[in-house]
Amino acid sequence: MDGIASAWTQERKLEWIQALRGLAAFMVVMVHSRSMLMGSASGRAVAEQVLLPMAMGVDLFFIISGFLMVWTTRDFDGSKAYAWTFLVKRFARIWPLLAVMTPVALVVEHGFGGLLDRALVLWYAEGLAFIPHDPVASGIYFRMAVGVAWTLCFEWYFYLVFAASMLCGRWRYAVMAAWFALTLLAIPLARGGYHLHVATQPLVAWSRYANLAIHPIVWDFVAGMAAAWIYGSRVTIRSTWTICGAMAVLLVALALAWQPLGMTNFFGPQGWGAPLAIVFAGIALLAKADAIKVPRWSVWLGGISYSLYLVHVYVFQIAQRIAGALPLSQPTLEIVLFLARPALAVICAWAVFRYVESPASASMRRLLLSVRAPRRIEAGSATFESSRR
Repeated sequence: MDGIASAWTQERKLEWIQALRGLAAFMVVMVHSRSMLMGSASGRAVAEQVLLPMAMGVDLFFIISGFLMVWTTRDFDGSKAYAWTFLVKRFARIWPLLAVMTPVALVVEHGFGGLLDRALVLWYAEGLAFIPHDPVASGIYFRMAVGVAWTLCFEWYFYLVFAASMLCGRWRYAVMAAWFALTLLAIPLARGGYHLHVATQPLVAWSRYANLAIHPIVWDFVAGMAAAWIYGSRVTIRSTWTICGAMAVLLVALALAWQPLGMTNFFGPQGWGAPLAIVFAGIALLAKADAIKVPRWSVWLGGISYSLYLVHVYVFQIAQRIAGALPLSQPTLEIVLFLARPALAVICAWAVFRYVESPASASMRRLLLSVRAPRRIEAGSATFESSRR
């Protein structure tokens, strides 16, 4: 009973993370919905000035991921079995739904005839290995067949590094720090022209996957890990005014130095990632001081966030095709779609989460853990499991 109570308490403590995850997913949804506002000057202004910056939801996703990987493995026992269990749960969390959505994406974008095109099928299937399709063609987006899957390439890379470091036992964070020092500092410096702009990072010609390792957006994960160490440390600030004041000072200082530092309105540490790292660390301290009340709906949205992230683009496309047949003027049609598509995406994401993502992930997890999963690891993974990420 004590273990169950402890797991429930930890899950309640991490509700703020679920809320942020839901916010991040919905921000991405709204970024992609902005195309409906491009028909007028005022609409374009809203789309570019208000909605486009919501793409920072991706940075927030990565920061959350770094945080959770540290926080949910704080009971690491140094065994290889634990590392295997960790990697299995991460794989089972993201791969099954991607495997389902990949043929769906192919059919939505190319029709059922696309299933007969061998080259096209192989192109889509390659994304299931989390390998960037073509880093040269579209920069950070990698020209992935399932467009949003570019972020999953980074997620899986980070999981691999984290799991591999576990094989070094109590030295895991030292090994991880050495790896990031090599890939995010030493190698880029040696290649010349070191900077943190994610869209103009010099590419590695001999390996598509190696581009993930040296990409500066990986610093988002590192920022999340740092926040987790602060959250789990003895550092506790009870005054919410002190926390909020410190956040405000740091954000103002960053805003004043934005241009001199060469900051950009784009992904990564030299863009949205930097202010988000400050805000996230502050929220973590507020949560630690029990100063955050999380709305239940935001926790629910966080629960379906992965499904929402993967399905919304295709819900948008289908909804637009159906709405195109309605007898509506173009301006009216654009407003209706701008409002309706996100709502439809949330509804579909809930259904996909309940009937596809959740059971498929659970089945994959059971299958892979049956290969090698000591009982003592499974018995001690209640907190790890509660994060669902």
